[in-house]
Amino acid sequence: MKKAIIFTLLILVMNPGYAHAKAGLLSFGGEEIVEVVNLPNDERFQMPEGQYVDIGYIYKSVAVLFVPIWNYDGRLVGITGQEDTYLNLSPEEITDIVSKAGMNLPEKPYLDFWHRIGGKIVLLIALLVFGFNAMSKMKKKASFLSPLSTGRERLRDILINSQEFTELNPATLNIEGNTGVDGLYFIGVKNYFNSFISVSVFDMNKVSIEQVQSNNDDLFERLLVLRKLVSSKARSSIHYIYFTFDKSPNNDEIALLKSLKKRKIRNATNVIPGIIDFEKMEIDTAANTIPSKKILKNCFIQAKEEELLVTEAKM
Repeated sequence: MKKAIIFTLLILVMNPGYAHAKAGLLSFGGEEIVEVVNLPNDERFQMPEGQYVDIGYIYKSVAVLFVPIWNYDGRLVGITGQEDTYLNLSPEEITDIVSKAGMNLPEKPYLDFWHRIGGKIVLLIALLVFGFNAMSKMKKKASFLSPLSTGRERLRDILINSQEFTELNPATLNIEGNTGVDGLYFIGVKNYFNSFISVSVFDMNKVSIEQVQSNNDDLFERLLVLRKLVSSKARSSIHYIYFTFDKSPNNDEIALLKSLKKRKIRNATNVIPGIIDFEKMEIDTAANTIPSKKILKNCFIQAKEEELLVTEAKM
């Protein structure tokens, strides 16, 4: 029987099953090995090269920063003490070798608590903390109220201090010697994932609807180069244009302004107009705007200083 065991080990050395297991800092499907049975160090369990064979458990693992997240494809193998090296043995061979050593295989599971469950707990806690912080930040942004006196001031305040837009000087759009854009009150920009977002706010007390309509093509050409002007590496651009009214526009005026949307596929650029009516406290714009209608509607509410102090104390 001793010769049979040695012959089996010799065949395994010459077989493709003499393999390597590797893992890394960021491992997806990398193999790990743990020792399960420490066999006696005698010639019955010795390789021709001199290494002694023990029984180990090899498994594939998904791990991030050495934290095990998921283990699968586990099986018993022969191990020689060489790092990341194992011998493929059938279950019958494993049982026979352990039995001849006068030993028993331990009961499953073969992995310790950390590798079986601990990593999953750490991941769950990390996800919960991340999710809680993300939700808290989103709620804080969505509930931001400005104490400024006018709706336009509050809108600007919300875009900058809640939605993290960077304000640009309106003169930024004065390209190639062009004059300023009539009625432009505010322009802010930010990168949102892989898109470049701009918000232009027009004060319709200072420009007529007819002027806006006649200048629309010129405004679109100016917005086309804005992404390049601010050195954004985003691949697409969305430009929101909000026409703000202190006195409500009629339905025909709303329809005309909303028809000014433009698109240039080659530049991956969209211009989306919207209406902000401070008199009726209504916002008429496309769905899924950035920021959302719910956030934009906060510009209709003037926060009192004592309300801001209470809100900050809760945060």
